[in-house]
Amino acid sequence: MFGLSTNNRAQLESLEVITANIMIADEKLNIRYMNTATKAMLKEAESDLKKELPRFDFDKLIGSNIDIFHKNPSHQRNMLSSLQNQHKATIWVGHRAFDLIVTPLKNGAKTTGFVVEWANAKERLQNLDFQNQMEAISRVQGIIEFTPEGEIVTANQNFLDSLGYRMDDIKGKNHSLLVDPEYVRSPDYAEFWKSLRAGKFQAAEFTRYGKGGKKVVINASYNPIMDDRGRVTKVVKFATDVTERVHAVDTIGDALGRMAKGDVSFTIDRPFVQDFEALRTNLNDAVLQLATTLGAVAQSTDQIDSGSREISSSAEDLSKRTEQQAASLEETAAALDQITVNVNNASKRAEEARHATQAADTSATRSGQIVAEAVGAMARIEQSSNQISNIIGVIDEIAFQTNLLALNAGVEAARAGEAGKGFAVVAQEVRELAQRSAQAAKEIKDLIRNSSEEVKNGVKLVSETGEALKTIQDNIVAVNDHMQAIASSAREQATGLSEVNSAVNQMDQVTQQNAAMVEESNAASATLATETQRLRQFISRFTLGRHYTGQQGTTSASHGAVRAHTPSSPAAAPRRAAARPAQTHGNAALKQDEWQEF
Repeated sequence: MFGLSTNNRAQLESLEVITANIMIADEKLNIRYMNTATKAMLKEAESDLKKELPRFDFDKLIGSNIDIFHKNPSHQRNMLSSLQNQHKATIWVGHRAFDLIVTPLKNGAKTTGFVVEWANAKERLQNLDFQNQMEAISRVQGIIEFTPEGEIVTANQNFLDSLGYRMDDIKGKNHSLLVDPEYVRSPDYAEFWKSLRAGKFQAAEFTRYGKGGKKVVINASYNPIMDDRGRVTKVVKFATDVTERVHAVDTIGDALGRMAKGDVSFTIDRPFVQDFEALRTNLNDAVLQLATTLGAVAQSTDQIDSGSREISSSAEDLSKRTEQQAASLEETAAALDQITVNVNNASKRAEEARHATQAADTSATRSGQIVAEAVGAMARIEQSSNQISNIIGVIDEIAFQTNLLALNAGVEAARAGEAGKGFAVVAQEVRELAQRSAQAAKEIKDLIRNSSEEVKNGVKLVSETGEALKTIQDNIVAVNDHMQAIASSAREQATGLSEVNSAVNQMDQVTQQNAAMVEESNAASATLATETQRLRQFISRFTLGRHYTGQQGTTSASHGAVRAHTPSSPAAAPRRAAARPAQTHGNAALKQDEWQEF
């Protein structure tokens, strides 16, 4: 191959046993040689390479041009034609990446071929990606490395700033420097490192102590790093300083605990870090709003309690007065019922008296007619003395009837009571006149028997009797008119009293209903007072402080700010960790500098 000497052939044969991937092409870029390592690498990648490079055929690589590895061969040809020094590049075929080191073979000034050293770029790029990831993590987290026995190897600046140390202060010291001494002496601490040495990671929220006893809370993971034989070579801890978050959470927790116990008289005065300051402000606003609301409720409760007590007292007084009024109305209704019955009876009696006076008027009229006839009869006495006895009998009968009517009128007048006094006087006079008429008739009989001269006197007396009866008739008419008016008035009184009685009965019913409603109102006001007292008891469970100055019950208000559990300082700004060069193994194609796209 290339007309090589025996020495050169021996050199090529030595390439077969090295792990580097070597390919040799002539000056026209035709592949003339691949060692065993290169063949194995390309054979393994053959299926992927064919997807991107249709002309690629592993079995025909020897003798093929390197153009088969490029989609745009002209670019590579132009670059290689002028290549004078070693060139490094990375080519991508699909998802595979290869690092190439191209070295021109010179014979004086003439290029006789090219040596291409291949390397799978996956590990290099993966290492580069891991390095970039570590740098990104180091910018925001604290990182510290320990030996499996807990000796501090190194730490980034974020970790040092969080605990206030310099690297010289802790390098070579044991992890126990950062932990509570009491915890270091506990079996848990020994078990903690035993698990790490066994390859088990530990992740949790830890409390650590920095320089001067500075207390720091970290959210961290201890990660055992193993070698290719599975042995733990070191422990790397990734930590985030959460001291301020823990302080905020603990302070908020204390505040919520005080609120749960009814204390809303406090505020959180110590500021949080910027991420949690809005939470502190919102909690203070919420506590203030709740305290103000509860204070207003307490004030309103006092007013409601005072008002309900006044309402209850007034309702009780109103209930008593309503009961008294109801009793009085009930008695008034009963009295009016009795009066109504009496007035109705009086009205009936007046009506009966009116009918009696009408009958008396009729009788008086009839009596007047009889007297007129008696006068005519007395005139004819002289003509017929045989009729005198009959006339005198008639007069006697009239007197008897008049006396009977007068007696009945007197009885009715007596029944009429005070209203019938006048009628009784008239009836008495009528009765007396009737008696005198009877006496006169008797005397006339005697006189007629004794002397006809007395007939003239009898005629005269009959005439006087007629006039008296006329007067009696007029008086009876007047009495009848009065009785008519009395009966009409009695009817009106009965009607009025009936209406008054109905109104009083209605008032009695309404008053009874009002009394029932007052009782209900009294009961409701008592219930309101009870519920107000319960509300006062609920409010008394809260400590309102300056938000309420009234009577508060048994819970005393306390002022002051909620104190933090742990002191802390603002987290130091993360610093960019210094880049550490990646370790390389094997051939020089894994070096990270000077790589270009090929």
